[in-house]
Amino acid sequence: MEWQRDLAGLGFAGIGRETSRVVLRVIIPNFANVGPALLSALLLAGAAAFCAHFSRVASDPDYGTSLPRLVADSAALGLLISAILGLFLLCTAAYALAVASLYRTGGDLLAADRILKEDLPVVPLARLLFTFLLVAAPFLVVSTALSVAALLVLDDDITLPLRLLGWATAAYVAAVCQLACVASVLEDTELFGAVRRSRDLLAGKFRAVVCVLVTLDGCIIAVLKAFTALVVDDALGLRLAFQVAAVVTAFVALWGVLVVTLVAQPVIYMVCKSRHQEVVDKAHLE
Repeated sequence: MEWQRDLAGLGFAGIGRETSRVVLRVIIPNFANVGPALLSALLLAGAAAFCAHFSRVASDPDYGTSLPRLVADSAALGLLISAILGLFLLCTAAYALAVASLYRTGGDLLAADRILKEDLPVVPLARLLFTFLLVAAPFLVVSTALSVAALLVLDDDITLPLRLLGWATAAYVAAVCQLACVASVLEDTELFGAVRRSRDLLAGKFRAVVCVLVTLDGCIIAVLKAFTALVVDDALGLRLAFQVAAVVTAFVALWGVLVVTLVAQPVIYMVCKSRHQEVVDKAHLE
């Protein structure tokens, strides 16, 4: 597989083809991809847990008055969210380093495999964690505020613009956040520096990158929605065998989308670097 080639001219379709090329020819045949599998299982478990929690709250009017039960459920959900976020950050760092190493070394599978299995450095992980917390906190605040405003306002003429504003904000912040996380792993930058670096890299490629990332994020949300509807809520009244099949299908589909997303992030980073005629510093891959 050819690695030393110009990526600067790739747009939405080109990034998709390049990501598919890396996933199908290198990542899936040569790596175990255990992290995305565990993340897929945790995301499905989290979706089921949240649906069960909200159903319990809606059906039990005395639920909020039972403090020990409320604290126990909140702690369990908090641990589950922490596990999902922690594993997601580990996978982001591992795949960013591995894919960038493949491009930097011309396809050295041993070096990439070593990163994925045993030599994941601590410093990039710390930079990634700090950067993620910096970007995720205001994103959650803004998204929550817009969602609450949309729920409180019943006028459709006002609700629709609020929803559109929320979606646009989510798409913009998601693109900046994901590229900032990759930059914090592959470069000596973090926090606001990583955010500025992300915005600089996105210059000239913003629309293509947003389209790719929104498509992948939308696929993840769609799989989780389908899982909760078919399995948790049992909207179609499926038999047990079909529900098991739906769980397996959702798990495999989510695993596949997660692998593609984790690979697409460093591929987008490499495309943006090539667009600005920059190369990955080998020192950050060691």
